Amino acid sequence: MKPNSTHKSHVTTLSPYQYLGGKAVTSKLCSVLDIDEYQDLADIFNIPRGTVSTWHSRETTPFEIAIRSHLATGVSLRWLLLNEGEAFPHMVTSDTEVTSSVLTLPYYQLKSGRLTTLPALSFDPILLKQAAIDPLLLMALQTSTTTLIIDKSDNLPISGSYLISIDNLMSINDIQRLPANQLVLHYGQSSIAIAQDDIKIIGKIILSIDHV
Repeated sequence: MKPNSTHKSHVTTLSPYQYLGGKAVTSKLCSVLDIDEYQDLADIFNIPRGTVSTWHSRETTPFEIAIRSHLATGVSLRWLLLNEGEAFPHMVTSDTEVTSSVLTLPYYQLKSGRLTTLPALSFDPILLKQAAIDPLLLMALQTSTTTLIIDKSDNLPISGSYLISIDNLMSINDIQRLPANQLVLHYGQSSIAIAQDDIKIIGKIILSIDHV
């Protein structure tokens, strides 16, 4: 009895693509990661600095780095490696960008009361599936041990952890509301009572992601 050939598969020859290499790719990576120097790529991807120079001199296509960038940021491989289409197709044009599988937020580090800009943070929006929040109102803040997701629309202090500004210097503090528009700010083991008008609420922390 002959085997059923109804669902026989057909092998199709796939011609090679003309991939970009060298600075054509690294320039795109720098753009996506919001960095100015080619050698900064070595720090971000934890590779020797000489590797980036080798890509340039040999017009090498860094496929593994491209895939890593795609998985982390959602950047289109077709745009990155073939210069076709858009870097982030179907994204919302804003500081905060959303695709069906990646949420990209403006990312900061708090140093001496000031926000320092970091490369944008991308993660799976499933982490916020329980929060009915417009992603365009979110920001991310790096601390020494965690990454905090902050809802900038929640700027009326009731109870919780908030990013606040006092005398134009920012900090993360636990806050508890008291009667007559008074607030209790917790500083480590200490607490003080202040008037609500004495501080500015930047946003409320809605998610804390521990660093691995």
